Amino acid sequence: RRVPKRRRLSTILLVLVIVFFAAVEAFVSFQPRPQRCSATSSTASSVDDVDVVGEGRRGDAKGAALRLVDVAVSRGGSTLLSNIDWRVEPKSKWGLVGANGCGKSTLLRAILNDLESLDKDDALNDFLDIDGGITIGTKQQVGYLKQTAVSGSTLSVFDEAALAMKEVVAARTALRRAEDTLASSTDIDHDLNVLDAATARYERVGGYRQEQEIATLLKGLGFTNTTQTCDELSGGWQMRVSFAKLLLSKPSLALLDEPSNHLDRSARAWLASYLKQYDGGAMVLVTHDIELLNACEHIAEITSGGSLQVYKSCTYDQYLALKKERALAAASAYGKNKEKADKLQDFVDRWGASATKAKAAQSRVKEIEKMRAQGLLDPPSTEVSDVEHFKPRIQLSDPPPPQGGAGGTDGDDGILLSLRNGASVGYSSLDDDSNSNYNTADEDVSLISNVELDIKQGMKILIRGPNGAGKTTLLDTLRGKLPLLAGDRVEDRNLKLGVFTQDLAQELDPKRRAVDLVLDHARLGNDGNFRVSDQDARNVLGGLGLQGDKALRVVGQLSGGEKARVALAMFALKPSNLYLLDEVSNHLDVKCVEALSEVLSDWGENKGSIVVISHDKSFCEQVGFTHVLTITDEGGLLFEQRDADDDDWDASVSTYQKFSSDEESSFTAVVDKEAQAKRRKRAFNAPKRIPKIESLLERKEDQIALLDKDMLANGSDVGKLVDLSEKKQGLEAEVAELMEEWEELESLMAESAVSS
Repeated sequence: RRVPKRRRLSTILLVLVIVFFAAVEAFVSFQPRPQRCSATSSTASSVDDVDVVGEGRRGDAKGAALRLVDVAVSRGGSTLLSNIDWRVEPKSKWGLVGANGCGKSTLLRAILNDLESLDKDDALNDFLDIDGGITIGTKQQVGYLKQTAVSGSTLSVFDEAALAMKEVVAARTALRRAEDTLASSTDIDHDLNVLDAATARYERVGGYRQEQEIATLLKGLGFTNTTQTCDELSGGWQMRVSFAKLLLSKPSLALLDEPSNHLDRSARAWLASYLKQYDGGAMVLVTHDIELLNACEHIAEITSGGSLQVYKSCTYDQYLALKKERALAAASAYGKNKEKADKLQDFVDRWGASATKAKAAQSRVKEIEKMRAQGLLDPPSTEVSDVEHFKPRIQLSDPPPPQGGAGGTDGDDGILLSLRNGASVGYSSLDDDSNSNYNTADEDVSLISNVELDIKQGMKILIRGPNGAGKTTLLDTLRGKLPLLAGDRVEDRNLKLGVFTQDLAQELDPKRRAVDLVLDHARLGNDGNFRVSDQDARNVLGGLGLQGDKALRVVGQLSGGEKARVALAMFALKPSNLYLLDEVSNHLDVKCVEALSEVLSDWGENKGSIVVISHDKSFCEQVGFTHVLTITDEGGLLFEQRDADDDDWDASVSTYQKFSSDEESSFTAVVDKEAQAKRRKRAFNAPKRIPKIESLLERKEDQIALLDKDMLANGSDVGKLVDLSEKKQGLEAEVAELMEEWEELESLMAESAVSS
């Protein structure tokens, strides 16, 4: 039979629709899709499918900046965190606290899916499982302070920091484009309107205040020379640049993991004031610094059981008081419930077999079971009942007796270490220390000269001076890590050095067990003692809170605070008669710092000596010093027999200015001699560097010319043109950077010629 024409058209149309949707589905299925962990995913399959800025967590946070619902985090089958429910409201400031190793940094990484910070061979990499709902508000701009730096940047500190203000950079670009267009305009009225709009936008995003804002923030973080290039800075100062960029980017949700680790006392005080007044967005702060915690409005504590206790609308000091109240209330409620259950059980035991009272006894059994099911008979957790927490224990061995030789005499004169004969401290052109920024220079850099210093038994010396004066350089020279440029370093024949530096924890082998590192350090080397047992090492680690299986974990599985405790255990187990300590507060938590200061205050009985660099006033007050060694602005040493006083700390703060809202507050910059020395080195090496720059410029300009030819040849291929254009823009940016470096080197050479 013949099919009606209308029905035949309908059939054809239906077939076409089916074919169209099948083609669309096939096309979509072949498109590459980003692999992300969902908010409820239990595991991350690889580092490649992790979105490190939290985009994989975006969604409806029900009005919060960040929302966690029944979140659990485990590693290797062991649960670290569980039953976590938490709302971080917009513009709220939270301090995240808890004992070392409880999972604070792990929780931040879980929130952001941030596993890229773990190396492929890291012991943690295959063991982190995440369950529950983690949601970051769709419109939130997330800022995350990682433990990385900007070591590859050749920009100045100021210019590198300015890159973080992306809205200002974009607005300035638009303003310059509008100005250029107006200069050759054929439609004056239209282009004037465009310029007015661009100017208004630039003003609205703070373009005219940018330089002042950057300068104020960099000053607060301790920078005295913002023209210095980032690749000339040490790791700690590069971290400050990274932190400055995060603050200048003004994220609406900032996650800060130990931001004060590389800050001195004055910078910490400034940061605490800055954060207290910060209203740019929500903030979650992980830190052991009480000043910074008191800048927060709310406290969230990860307990020893892996749960999260929330303390809203209270400072850190108020949290401690409220925590104690909760602990007492929990203990009281548990006692009453236990007493009630005991009475019920007593009735059951007495009358359970009685025919007349069996029903009443059975009723009481059900009541006891109900109390147990409700958790009313569970004793308070250790974290709640023990309000004082675990207190670290540190024991230092008695100092070995000196045998003479450091004072230039044959007998024991009590001198453990000397710098003499006009000793000069700095960096040598022959120095092979890879950590030195000067070891490629062709001349020596002296920071401290004409040194005559005897460190005797019983001395407790505090080294003070502005940032960049050479405090750490002096300590490295005392320990023998850096050679003297002139003069002599003389040791007692039985000198036993114990060294704890701010970077010691980062130098530990991540693939070795904590107990093995401590044991090898105590047994090996010239000062080793093979009689130290495995149990001795575990006892020291246990006293610092690394008990049980934690002492047997590889270092890569430990938190940053736990690694610092391993380094402290290594320091404590080997007997020494001269301790050198550099900023011990930077990585140790408050309790460990307190324990160390207490043991140092009584150690040695005038038979050992201590030399300390520290900006921690409470630590120094507890240790108690016999001498203060000040590095002067002229590059000399002032050695005084006295303890540190308030003037020393006031001077330390004035090394860089305190935070002040007064735009006209006076400020006296302290000369950063190390920075000046680096500028001199760059000027000295400029004649060698400039020809290399010229060669690089010629090569890159040739590459740009070839790209121009390729773009002309592929004028009809849009995709190819886009790729070529991006390559050209990258090369042009590199050319601009090289030109800027060339101009800077020319300026440095001119300055050097004038000063000479």
